[in-house]
Amino acid sequence: MKFVNNNDFPAEQYQLDASEAIAQRRQPQPPIFVDVRTTEEYKEQHLAGANLIPAEFLEDHLFQLPPFAHIILYGEAADEKTIQAVKLLRDNGFNEVSYVPGGLPALVAALKADDQEIFLADLPKEQWNQKIEEVLTQKVRPALASDGGGLEVLKIMEDKLYVQYQGACSGCSSSTAGTLRFIQGTLRVALNHDIEVITA
Repeated sequence: MKFVNNNDFPAEQYQLDASEAIAQRRQPQPPIFVDVRTTEEYKEQHLAGANLIPAEFLEDHLFQLPPFAHIILYGEAADEKTIQAVKLLRDNGFNEVSYVPGGLPALVAALKADDQEIFLADLPKEQWNQKIEEVLTQKVRPALASDGGGLEVLKIMEDKLYVQYQGACSGCSSSTAGTLRFIQGTLRVALNHDIEVITA
């Protein structure tokens, strides 16, 4: 990624407060969160459901991002690389781009301060199945049913969910892949945990 002079770029126009970013994350059609830190930093800690595209590789992976979606970038507490990533996206035709000042630390603080957020890892493990089922019932199954599909849970083993699609969801591989991403993303955002969904 080419480095730019941030003094020539109106970065403040693209700032999104961490609390507002977390609120938008809970919307039915949430923004796409992109973590522009290193792979090592991502593995150590990241926002559940966020996509990893390190800043230095972003230019080569723009094809992975839908150009008309709202994309929210975050990085480290220092914003320099994140601002450069915002400019790169803007220069390549991405119109709805924001970044979170203060990066991941700001997002984590906003999450902890938000009483609507659930943290699966903080709950006793005997409650995990119930919480996962609640998200499936409230957010996943209604969406699948609207498209003529359904979902059967085969088993839940801690943070691994084994499922079988029903109806329209059990068709071609492309539709099942999209359904998998939807289920997994919904669970991860709702429970702030990297739940893995595995299809039968």
